[in-house]
Amino acid sequence: MNISQKKTKVTATTDGFDFLGWHFKVQSNGKFVCVPSMNNYKAFRKKVKTIVNCSSYGSKEKAKKLTPIVRGWRNYHRYCKIVGNHSLYHIQYRTFKVFNREEKNDRYSSKKLLDKAFPAVPHSENNFINVKGGKSPFDGDISYWSERNSKLYDGPTSKALKRQNHSCGICGMKMIPGETVHLHHVDGNHQNWKAKNCIAVHQSCHQNHHMSKEKS
Repeated sequence: MNISQKKTKVTATTDGFDFLGWHFKVQSNGKFVCVPSMNNYKAFRKKVKTIVNCSSYGSKEKAKKLTPIVRGWRNYHRYCKIVGNHSLYHIQYRTFKVFNREEKNDRYSSKKLLDKAFPAVPHSENNFINVKGGKSPFDGDISYWSERNSKLYDGPTSKALKRQNHSCGICGMKMIPGETVHLHHVDGNHQNWKAKNCIAVHQSCHQNHHMSKEKS
């Protein structure tokens, strides 16, 4: 691995540094804190404002487009400290005012759309899942790493992984690190969230399944 001199620097942990969209810092009291980096936060706000201020969309379409963006950002930073300058309160309030301007909306329907546009995500600061001492992704312990990888997911995907003993519902292989887990609807109806209709599968297995179905 070659280190880029332009992108690499030595800094004190008390001064803080940005890495992969996070800002890491050790405070004066010795406590470690991790928050979204300012560049990451500004880029996220820009995406949200572009959709909210777009006159081509109605409030329902705006809420639909905002949902995956906000959920993705909150999931990515779910173990960070999101308060103060990184709070979404002002963005949400601005979005609510825009929704409420439409004649067909009142404050109740606007609030309902706002909750859809800014879905809640479980949040726990610094609650990372520690790796057991001596474990390595290259040690061949597929059972341990597939179970650990499944803890990165929640909701129906997490429940499906537990039912399947952390194995793919299509190929039967363990969920090893490095490949994304998808939730597959057996009957093709994405509104059917019954347990027997939702199975966890490898991303590659999911794509191959739909490709072969389209060909046939």
